[in-house]
Amino acid sequence: MPRRARQGAVVEFRILGPVEAWGSAGQARLAGAKQVALLSTLLLHANQVVSVDRLVDAVWADEPPVTVTAALQTYVFRLRRTLSAVEPDAGLRLTFTSGYRLRVEPDELDLEAFRAHVDNGRAALAAGRLDEASKELHTGLSLWRGTPLTGTSGRYFEAQAARLAEERLSAVEERVEVDLARGRAAELVPELHDLTSANPLRERLRGQLMVALFRAGRQAEALQAFQDARAVLVEELGVDPGPELAELHQRILRGDAELAAPPPPSTRAAARNDLPGDIIDFTGREPEMTRLLAALPAKDSPASAVVIEAIDGMAGVGKTTLAVHAAHHLTDRYPDAQLFIDLHGHTTEHEATDPAAALDTLLRALGVAGDQIPDELDQRAALWRAQLADRRALVVLDNAASATQVRPLLPGNPACLTLITSRRRLSDLDAARILSIDPLPVADAVTLFARIAGADRAGDSAAVREVVELCGFLPLAIRIAAARLRTRPAWTVAHLTGRLHEGQRRLSELTIGDRSVAATFALSYQHLSPDQQRLFRLLGLAPGAEFDAYAAAALADLDLDDADQLLEELVDIHLLQQPTPGRYRFHDLLRQHAAATALAADSEQDRRTAVVRLLDYYLHAASLATRPLNPGATPPAVDVRCPPAHTPDVAEYGAAMRWLDSEHANITASIAYAADHGLHAHTWQLPQVAGNFFLIRGHLQEWIGSGRLALTAARTLGDAHAEADTLKHLGVAHWQVGRYELAEQNYREALVLYRQLGDREGEASTLNNLALINRLQGRYAEALEHFLLSHEVSREIGDRRGEAVVLANLGTVHYRLGRYDQALDDLIRSLAVMRELAHRRGEGHVLNDLGNVYRALGRHDEAFEHVERALAVRRDLGDRWGEATTLTNLGNVLRGQGRFEEAVARHDEALALIREIGDPGAEGEMRNDLADTHRAAGDADRALGGYRAALTLAEQVKDRYQQARAHEGIGRLLRERDPAQARQHWQLALEILTELGFPQADEVRAELDELDN
Repeated sequence: MPRRARQGAVVEFRILGPVEAWGSAGQARLAGAKQVALLSTLLLHANQVVSVDRLVDAVWADEPPVTVTAALQTYVFRLRRTLSAVEPDAGLRLTFTSGYRLRVEPDELDLEAFRAHVDNGRAALAAGRLDEASKELHTGLSLWRGTPLTGTSGRYFEAQAARLAEERLSAVEERVEVDLARGRAAELVPELHDLTSANPLRERLRGQLMVALFRAGRQAEALQAFQDARAVLVEELGVDPGPELAELHQRILRGDAELAAPPPPSTRAAARNDLPGDIIDFTGREPEMTRLLAALPAKDSPASAVVIEAIDGMAGVGKTTLAVHAAHHLTDRYPDAQLFIDLHGHTTEHEATDPAAALDTLLRALGVAGDQIPDELDQRAALWRAQLADRRALVVLDNAASATQVRPLLPGNPACLTLITSRRRLSDLDAARILSIDPLPVADAVTLFARIAGADRAGDSAAVREVVELCGFLPLAIRIAAARLRTRPAWTVAHLTGRLHEGQRRLSELTIGDRSVAATFALSYQHLSPDQQRLFRLLGLAPGAEFDAYAAAALADLDLDDADQLLEELVDIHLLQQPTPGRYRFHDLLRQHAAATALAADSEQDRRTAVVRLLDYYLHAASLATRPLNPGATPPAVDVRCPPAHTPDVAEYGAAMRWLDSEHANITASIAYAADHGLHAHTWQLPQVAGNFFLIRGHLQEWIGSGRLALTAARTLGDAHAEADTLKHLGVAHWQVGRYELAEQNYREALVLYRQLGDREGEASTLNNLALINRLQGRYAEALEHFLLSHEVSREIGDRRGEAVVLANLGTVHYRLGRYDQALDDLIRSLAVMRELAHRRGEGHVLNDLGNVYRALGRHDEAFEHVERALAVRRDLGDRWGEATTLTNLGNVLRGQGRFEEAVARHDEALALIREIGDPGAEGEMRNDLADTHRAAGDADRALGGYRAALTLAEQVKDRYQQARAHEGIGRLLRERDPAQARQHWQLALEILTELGFPQADEVRAELDELDN
């Protein structure tokens, strides 16, 4: 999207397709449909104040939450944070007065840029400047990337999207009208056929199609187009065509001379045109065309330098198709010659064309006699430049092997244009503008498939989308797949999809006649050096989707610098993609090709050895990266057969978390790969070392899934220690998702094994975890017993970190039992050790619990201070679960200070975060906290709903204490309106609290006595 030069943060907002926001740090991660809806609404009313009611209606439609104002504040807060993450201070643009307003600078919003280009086009048309009008309208329409507001739903956005679609279609009709006036009738016919098929009741488009056909010399088809329009209007609406269309029909019948096409912009005949024919089903590439055309000097302005455009991309991505399409679009600007030569940089039956031979061909095309062409390369190049010195010529150098090959072929005349295509990025070609093209966007890929296969064969767009996704959105693959469907009447799209789903068979399916995706890829592979070929093959075996130089070095047993250089070389020739600096990945089909090539070229032993080296790298690096997450803890011992020669520096917490965030998908994929291939040691060790990271980031389902694989592997190996460690980790994961009974079973089985093995540290930590589950189940006597046992073992073995952890947990139990002084003593002692050991996660945990104790003692300022510090620590560490529990605690403290609106907002943030993580036990506690705040604020209805929701969750996970809290809260709210129901809930609360030995039982007993009296 074009931008004006200006200082300050620049954000690109896009709603003419999928809703997106881009800044200098990349694309904003819009978390969920509601955040997309909020941003979309603000952008539809950019720079205007949008009322809270309108935002609520757009974001929640007919189902707003009970605390909708607080919820909206939370989403606004998150949107500010999201925008600032991609462009510093961008979140400050979102302000509140009587509603919310998002400030958008000129040209930052694609909708505003589109409207500006359309207005400019209309002004140019009114002044008779047809070329300028066409350019403006084309540029504006190129900003559309698909259906507007994609990612939103509901009546409000459906209406807005329909309005925007109508606005676009009107602009398309105006652009067609301008291009008809410019003598582009024949070029417009295919597009107008598509437009009328998509908009059959649009009479203006029907009329434009009739005019285009008539001016292209196809009078009979123009008359038939009228009959088609008439049939549709009668069938659909029961009306005949309007008077304008009817009059146009009569004029075509009588061959009206005034309806004939205007003269083309340039009537000078081209001296030579070697261009291949333009593809009739050319689809998409509007942004790329805009970039190509934007590099050209203004039509009436003299050029100051030769224009060279180098188009590069992976095999089959459509480089030549784009270059030829652009060349046909520009023939009127370069009327003296349009030349095309295939340099055979990647061709089976040809060596790359020698520059001297290429010049011989080009000079003969310009009419130079063979006996006048010099033998020496330099002399031929000089003659070539002299021949073009007074010509406005366009030269397409297709399929170039290197910059060295094309340098002698470049014109010297600024009035010429050179388009170069290559699979290699020609960064060393001076003065060339580089355009790297990617596979097609989804919508364009679907359209291309339907155009080739035929709309009647393509059918459902969702099914077609699956096919083009399996084709990796690669134009060559899409063309082959669509052609196969078109030429096989018995096939359906579903049948084609099934064939493409069959693993390695996909590449063989993408072949028709002499066109083959695999063969095209093979040509790229054949031009690699042996070192490049080997790394390319082995990377196809990597379990994960992305990799860096460290992983590549381990996989291929290379020096780190050599791996880095080879990866960059593979990027330059488009056999790898680089989504972010230092990270690499394959196109989907290229990954399959690399793996298939490895299967054919490398022995099974070599392949297995390479992958084991990679798994050892992930195991070793992950074991290093997880140490800063648990300072003072004994790191798990890992068995690495092939220690990697190079690992990233992950000794500091922030660096460790960044590495783990980047690699966690690869670690998860590696665990599954190891399990599938009988690599049992890796299968159980990888989840073991990554467990704390999974916990901090809330990747709980991945942790459970990998833990189950690990347990099977440990038992297969007969390794009791591995089994015990895995059971303990699985217990933590099950606890986090509210499966307390399963967690207790895991801990008890682990405890038996640790005691059999004489592992006192494992025994102590498992006793601590078992006590935590006892506490959550309301079995406080057992919890105290297991905590004290754990503390005793930790002291015996000198594990100060273990002592500190147990002290913190004992403090929580004493707090729940109303023993606040004891709780304070436990927690303060724990905090001192945590800080001594630099255990920041533990420090955050203890600070949060101290806030609870100070709040219970009525020392609200101290409570607030400790919880704020806990929140800062947990956010700094990226501890999402800890952040959620601290946020709800902050809400509790704010409630105690009478700041109810702020308290509700913090509770809502906590709930949103814990629901993303998926911890129903913690969610139940947070809903009780929120209900307490609503009750304190006098909002009885919301409080009652909150307690009931908390009760459901607490019963689900069998959390006795939270059940009692919910019953007690419901009883208080029903005391006046339904005393009988209140009594039932208080009696249930009293039974639980008495059973648990909690002092709150006395308060509930007093309420029942007062109710009876």
